[in-house]
Order: sequence, then structure tokens, then C-alpha cells
Amino acid sequence: MNLHGILTNRSVLVVCGTGGVGKTTVSATLALGAALAGRRALVMTIDPARRLADALGVAGKLNEPVAIDLGDGAAAGGSLDAMMLDAKATFDDTVRRYASSPEAAARILANDYYQRASATLSGSQEYMAMEKLLEVHGSDRWDLVVLDTPPTRNALDFLDAPDRMMRIVEQGAMKWLGAARDDSKRFSAARAGLKIFGKGKEKLFAIFERFTGSEVVQGLSEFATVFGGLMPGFRARAEGVTKLLTSEETSFLMVASPNRVALAEALYFHKRLTEASMPFEGFVINRVKALRTSPGRTPATPWAAGFRRRPEIPGWDQAVEAVWGNHRRRVHLAAADREQIEGLRGRCGEGLLYEEVPELDADVHDLHALRRILDHLGGPPRLTA
Repeated sequence: MNLHGILTNRSVLVVCGTGGVGKTTVSATLALGAALAGRRALVMTIDPARRLADALGVAGKLNEPVAIDLGDGAAAGGSLDAMMLDAKATFDDTVRRYASSPEAAARILANDYYQRASATLSGSQEYMAMEKLLEVHGSDRWDLVVLDTPPTRNALDFLDAPDRMMRIVEQGAMKWLGAARDDSKRFSAARAGLKIFGKGKEKLFAIFERFTGSEVVQGLSEFATVFGGLMPGFRARAEGVTKLLTSEETSFLMVASPNRVALAEALYFHKRLTEASMPFEGFVINRVKALRTSPGRTPATPWAAGFRRRPEIPGWDQAVEAVWGNHRRRVHLAAADREQIEGLRGRCGEGLLYEEVPELDADVHDLHALRRILDHLGGPPRLTA
């Protein structure tokens, strides 16, 4: 399926890539393309560049969809909304949804350890991005949701986030702390020592409690107990996310740069998604160095030959050599990019998309610039009747 087919036939588009490759810009561009074609599109992002956030109108507005004015460019029915995700607020909303009662939710939200864990727990940001995706997809308010995945070192961290986060809560010391409460729900240091250190080692925990303070250990125990009660809901939603991500409604694209490191990551990404049975469609290769040539000319044409009969102007030779040297460097860099892209094609096969966006002269910070990128991707798709 080509890019136009994805934007007009899918309801979820997950855009992945490491930080700094232009993932957020590409996500916004793809959502714009769908909107211009007449679809109700939403782009969800974590942390857009300041100028792009200002252009989209989402600066300072967290977890709130903001309508983007497209003027008269959109087809009938088309619209574009943008949302900047707030992982902490989404975590709080999730607690309220899964808690057994409003009182239980209030206890969790007020717990000091929850306050810290909800912002720093491994995988929480990625999990909450998936949680929000499931929420907005289920609302039927948008035809297409484009998710700009969190900026992590590994572009696939979000796939493991639900399991990683739940393992922390369901295993190890948090599990034992939650179990170290008697039938009256009171915390027992002896019970905790037995659970964590084993029989005959209870005194070790008593020493630990003496150094840290009983209120610290009791607070941890309460957090582990009440938070553990949310796990069935978390697990069910994680299963719902997996079902959505592997369905025919969803497509994955990876944004990459045309360099050796990005190529290695792209190959790993392709392998992992294939193993996970995720519907991976291909790559958007951003900031490709291309040569600006006139019709009929090739990059190898020595345009400097036109300066053989130089006028008697001081510094003329040096100026021509500087310009020609810059051209030679661009030829070399463009050839290197082309080699990397062809290497990616050779390793991953011809059945995938390999869309290219050239390196632009200026930063992308408004809708006009997004439209320029969209033109390089083939322009807005046309909806079929």
C-alpha cells in the first residue's frame, strides 16, 4: 500500500523513530495530508519543538485537542486537530478509571510514592501514550489518529512499556510490600521481613525500617497495595492496545535519517516489528541531501567550466573555487545518502515504502512549511467515492 492509501484507509498511524530525526514534523505533515483530503485527523505528540508547537497552537495546552485552521485548503469534511500529551495527567486519569472507588483513587493520587512513580516509573510515558491512543481511537471523533511516539533512545521502547511497567509492580519488592499487610490492612514489619528476606531474616527488615522510618515503609506498602489493585484494568487495556496495534486499522512508519547509524536502527526496527506481527509499512527518510540541478544537467556536469574566461576581478578565482568546492562536497554527501538508502532497500526489500524528504533550507515551524514537506511526499491524497 502506498502512502496515500495509508492516510485514506487506516484509522491509526504510529510514527516511530529516535529523537532528532524529525519524527514530530513528519507526523504533523501526515495528519495534515489526511485532513486536506477530507478526513478528520488528530496528531498526538509528546514534546514538539517550540516553534512547531506555537504554529499548531498546542503550546501549554496538555491533553487537550486543539483545532488547526486550514483555511479553504481542506476537502469537504476535513479537519486537523493537534494534541500534546501529558503522561502524568493521563496516568492520573487512568488511576481514576480503574480504582475501586473514588476514595481509593484519592488515596492513590495523594500517596507521595505515587506522585514520584507516576512521573519516573520505567515505561510510564510510553504506556500512557498507548493508553491515550486507545482512548481517542475509541471516541470515534477522528477518522485518523497519528501518534508521534515518545522520544526515546530506542524507537521500540513503547512496544515493551506495558509489560515492563507491570513487571515492576507485580514482581520484586513492591509485590512483597503489598503482601506485608495483615487482614486488618495494617502494615507488619515482621511480615515484610519474612516476605522480602525469607524466614529467620525478619530482623534485617526491622533494621532497614529503623534507618528509613516506619512511615516511609508504610507509605511504600500502602502504595504497593492500592496500586496493585489497578493491575487487572491496566492489563486489560494493554491487551486492548496490542489488539489495536496488530489490527488492519493500524499502520507503522519509521522516520529515519540517511546515515549508517540510522540504517542499523531501521533494520532492527523492521526485524522487531515483523517478529511482533505489527503492520509495518515502511520508512520516511528525512533530510536527504539532494543536488539542485537544472533540466538536462547531471550532478557530474562541471558547471564551473562556464567561468574559463574569467574577468579581471580581484578574488574571482578564489570565489569560483569556493563555490565549486562546496558543490563537490554536496555531490559527495548526496552520493553517501543515496548509498545508505539503497542499502536499506536492499536489506528490507522492495515491498515497503521508502518515502524521501529532502533537506530543507529552513526550520519547519508553520503550516506552510508542512505543506512543502507534503508536496515532497506526493501532496494530499484524494479520497475515493
